[in-house]
Amino acid sequence: MKSAVVAFESVPSSSAPRQPASVVGTSPAQRIPAFDYLRVFVIFLVVLHHAVFAYCADGQPAHGGGYTNGSAPVVDGAQWAGFNAMVRWNDSFFMPLMFLLAGLFVRPSLERKGLARYFADRALRLGVPLLVGIATVVPVSYYAAYLQGGGTTGFAAFWAKMVTTGPWPSGPLWFVGALLVFDLVTVLLLTRASVQRLTAALDRRSPAAWFVLFVALAALAYLPAQAALGSSFWLTAGPFGIQASRIGLYAVFFVAGVIVGADRLTSGLAHHWLRWPLLAVIATALLFSASLPAWTDSLVMVLFATAMAAGLLAVAVRLGRKRSPVGDSLSANAYGIYLVHWPIVLWLQFALLRLRLGAIEKGMLVLTSGFALSWLASGLLRRLPRVARIV
Repeated sequence: MKSAVVAFESVPSSSAPRQPASVVGTSPAQRIPAFDYLRVFVIFLVVLHHAVFAYCADGQPAHGGGYTNGSAPVVDGAQWAGFNAMVRWNDSFFMPLMFLLAGLFVRPSLERKGLARYFADRALRLGVPLLVGIATVVPVSYYAAYLQGGGTTGFAAFWAKMVTTGPWPSGPLWFVGALLVFDLVTVLLLTRASVQRLTAALDRRSPAAWFVLFVALAALAYLPAQAALGSSFWLTAGPFGIQASRIGLYAVFFVAGVIVGADRLTSGLAHHWLRWPLLAVIATALLFSASLPAWTDSLVMVLFATAMAAGLLAVAVRLGRKRSPVGDSLSANAYGIYLVHWPIVLWLQFALLRLRLGAIEKGMLVLTSGFALSWLASGLLRRLPRVARIV
């Protein structure tokens, strides 16, 4: 079953109807298991990120329910500095990679559906989960943080206060909202002729040249915004929010996926594939290097994000050629896991607050239980025909 996020959508056959006037590809892509399984891996990293967030060193509970986007809603007294490094590693690349994956099949999807149906599909598969989620999943999730912060009112009163006076964070659903905006804006602004010119220019250059251009564009999109706004400022409108300094970075990754496409990316990474994961290893070493001056942090983050994307995509293309029943089940449920994991993880963290276990034990328990329960919950929800059409 097709999922809501474009990266989770099945690739169309060659029997596409008329081509829309906006972004279209040169030919529909074949289904590539590599991208299905890489998407599952990134969703696993999302659950990992949120599972260990409560156990990072120097974390402090937000008393009085002062939870916001970007903060740890539940904070445990059991803490480990190793999780701080893990969160930093994750946070420096996995969301840009999610946007890139989401863009890969935009053009073939447009070829199959046409512009009007494509917009309707985005509204259904992204807009509906976003609106339902911010009214249900988000309040249920943050009620755990409210209780840890000393809150005493019932859930109904908590829900009413959240949606009327706030704070009303979006949690992980910010990605769904941002993707919906990027998707619609990109499809409207990138014409068929412009995409053809860009892809023709790419075809005349080597994958190494693609990568250099990719790094340069990502740096231009991110570095000035990071310098001006910093990492902690979120641009919000009611329950919708996005980390302001990263808007341009996410947009570059998404548009890169749209323009390059799955077919071209696969062929470009297949030759000399080992150079890309090696580059990712070097970039990881730079990210955690203590000898680099502080002013290079943002530049290193851009290099790391781009190198990790190239490295993981190359490994996926090289190794992800065969399907498996477990992998297919995870792929089918990946979007559902993303949507439902937040309340499951937070309530597991809340339930473990008084348990005498170390940070590593608690983090791994929340990760394994949270991922398994999210997988189960997604599978059960997708048994409902109307839900399955969306998730």
